[in-house]
Amino acid sequence: MAEYDEDAVTDLISRIQVFCYPRRIRVKEFFNDFDPLRHGRCTIINFARALDTLGMQGLTDEEVDNLAEHFTEHGAHVAPPQVVNYVKFCEAIDRVFIEGSPDEHLMSCSPSSTQLMSFKPSSLVEEEKFMHVLHRLASLCKARGVLFKQVFFDVDRAPVASPARQSPFMGGKVTREQFIRRFPFKKEFPPEDVELLAKNYMTNKGDVHFMAMHNDISEVTSHEPPDFPRSDLVMKPDESEWSQSRYTVVDKLRSKVVEGRIRIKQYFQDFDPLRKGYCAASQVKTVLTILNLSKIVTREDYDQLIQSYAREDGMFCYGDFCADVNKAFATPNLEKDPLAQTSMPDSTSTMAARRNKVCLSAERLTQWEWLESKIRSKVQKHRVNLLSSFKDMDRSNCGHITKNQFFRVMQSMGFDLSEDDVGLLGNMYCDLGDHFVFNYVDFLKSVDVPSEDVELAIAQLNAPYKGEDISHYFNARGKVIPHESAILA
Repeated sequence: MAEYDEDAVTDLISRIQVFCYPRRIRVKEFFNDFDPLRHGRCTIINFARALDTLGMQGLTDEEVDNLAEHFTEHGAHVAPPQVVNYVKFCEAIDRVFIEGSPDEHLMSCSPSSTQLMSFKPSSLVEEEKFMHVLHRLASLCKARGVLFKQVFFDVDRAPVASPARQSPFMGGKVTREQFIRRFPFKKEFPPEDVELLAKNYMTNKGDVHFMAMHNDISEVTSHEPPDFPRSDLVMKPDESEWSQSRYTVVDKLRSKVVEGRIRIKQYFQDFDPLRKGYCAASQVKTVLTILNLSKIVTREDYDQLIQSYAREDGMFCYGDFCADVNKAFATPNLEKDPLAQTSMPDSTSTMAARRNKVCLSAERLTQWEWLESKIRSKVQKHRVNLLSSFKDMDRSNCGHITKNQFFRVMQSMGFDLSEDDVGLLGNMYCDLGDHFVFNYVDFLKSVDVPSEDVELAIAQLNAPYKGEDISHYFNARGKVIPHESAILA
């Protein structure tokens, strides 16, 4: 009898393991409420209550008593009625997570894995037709973002417990009528194709295993999120020759230094405590970065600069470099030439850094002169006021607008310019190193040249205020001022 009881207990533990393994249930959590002091033991009644809370149905009272008697302990440290060692019971059940389920064939079918159905195609033609219908279904689900299994969740019923959930609801199967009624693509599939799908995934009990169909579709359909949309910048090849390419790196740096009135030598002296006039080549890049001049110096310009002022050991002679840059502020050795005349830096001194135009060929210059003369003639003949229209586009009053805005203004003023004409004018007046920002101020100076009277009026208007000259013949009351000789007489 004892040997029979041991076999019965082993069979009961195996049944509980089969129930807990697919659901990933940790049995010990159901006993914690009955053992507040965590002694590892509980009463027989609480042991039965824990098994009932576990959801294990089908256990009789005799089987529960056999389990409780098997794990009952006796001894001096055991205080009745807490005599059932539930810790050992939980260890026996949890061993299934290490060794695996002992009776996998007794487990209920899993909706997360494709099942082998009882239907077998009778011919290759029917199998090919079925695969074609299944592929169409997978393509539609992928294109429209339909999760196939979610369509049948409301009518899902399960004759056996689902290992993925505690509730026996949601077993991955529906009836044939429910499958046809809830099929999401009735307009795209004829009724015979829907019947073919239901026939291929029908179980022995007549239910349609839609979860197996969903798993087969998922092998074709990817539920990964789509790639993040990107808009990579692809620059068109620009074969234009720019005016700054004709300047040396020293000329460009000199223009920037004059524009900002920078004393560049002081920044180099921070890296030369002995004032020898030399520093490391890497420190030159540091100084240019501090002065915000590195953005106009390309890698080729930097290599050329280092090569021009480098010593044999690789040290950079910043003294000679600063002397060449500072020539824009003062002419060296002026005392040796007393008759020499110097001038202050003006707009032409900074032109190399501020403006960067496209260098046009002689043929393109001839076309530009002809086009501009035609525009100038119309502006002078009809007295077209272009400045106000350009000002409407230039909200920041920077003297530049986009080339599209320039085209819109010219169209609104009655100038019929083609795309090639706008491109030609853009090559001449886009002076910031690109093909988009148009300098309308220089354009107006060329096509809308004011007359001499207008220039004089503008000069007088912009001149500083000058009061009336004091009269030498009449005083403030209008009386004649006597001559000095008459006063002396």
